[in-house]
Amino acid sequence: MHESVAVTAPGTVLTVARLSGVVDALSSAIAGFALLAGTRAFTFAALLAWREPVLGGAGLVLLALVGWLRWRCRGMPLAASCRKAD
Repeated sequence: MHESVAVTAPGTVLTVARLSGVVDALSSAIAGFALLAGTRAFTFAALLAWREPVLGGAGLVLLALVGWLRWRCRGMPLAASCRKAD
């Protein structure tokens, strides 16, 4: 008796591989920007994520936002209120 073989479409495999790559890149970006926010805060959030995954994940995303803002605003000139009056 002949049994049919289940075939996975190549398109499905490629889609899953691309999605996996996107998730990996996003998590790496979050971790990188969170490290830019500060190593002590990153360590605290990572330890919190070990104990409470949802709170730790939210903390890492907030740290990533702070790190991204620091990265974006790094090259901007100081505001007029921050400059010394000559």
